[in-house]
This record gives sequence, structure tokens and C-alpha cells, in this order.
Amino acid sequence: MGDRIQAYEADGLLVTFDPKVCIHSATCLRTLPDVFAISEKRWIRPERATTEAVAATVAKCPSGALQVIVSGVAATRGTPPSVPSVEIEVRPNGPLVLRGPVHVIKENGQEVDKATCALCRCGGTANAPFCDGTHNRIGFRSPS
Repeated sequence: MGDRIQAYEADGLLVTFDPKVCIHSATCLRTLPDVFAISEKRWIRPERATTEAVAATVAKCPSGALQVIVSGVAATRGTPPSVPSVEIEVRPNGPLVLRGPVHVIKENGQEVDKATCALCRCGGTANAPFCDGTHNRIGFRSPS
């Protein structure tokens, strides 16, 4: 699928996907399989569900890789920005999922603001400090 942000449109609805941020939790695939189907060449088809269903599914994305923009409505990315504090979920054999607002200052000084993000715990990511799903490929196991 490449490393570029992908965009998929339907009437008044734009869904974007950033593969560099995705942790491959498959939440979107399990929640709304008619819209998110990796077996198809155009793997996101927002026209196959209601705007509300697509937006609700995108809001469940643990990494923030999915974003939805509804015509005339503010963007939704991961957890809605109205969350007043940061919640940290330790995923078994996976990343730390932060639901924010989160302000990350990378090692090189670059600052990144996110509503939701997943931080690498395995040390193998190519997108540090963010998880890129490498933990699955290398068989990372959480310490007991």
C-alpha cells in the first residue's frame, strides 16, 4: 500500500489513511468489514456505510492512522479531541496506545500533536517513537 497518505471519498465524506502510523490492530476491519476490506484493491469504500458508521469506526482507530472529514464538520481522528486527559493503554505484546491530546517531541526535535497515537515498545519500529506493527513481525512478547 506504500507510505503515502491514502484518501478515499464518498458523498460529503473523506477518509484518509496514513500507513506510517498504522499499528495493524485491525479494529477497522473487524468493526466495519464492508467498508474496510484489505482483500480489495481499493481497500476503503466509505460509500458502503452511513457517514455516522464510518466516523464511529475511525474514532476507534488506536493509532490515529485513520481520519475522517465530513463535509461541514470538523475532522475526527482516533479519539475525539474533547478528551480532557491522556489515557495510556498497554497492549499485550504490542505498543502503548495513548489517547490524548498528546504532544510528542521526537528525538530530532520535531513536534507532533495527535489525538491518539501508539508508541513502540519492541524497539523495532522504523517510525520511532511510533509503532509501525513491527512487534508482530519480530514476535515481541510483553514482559510478565
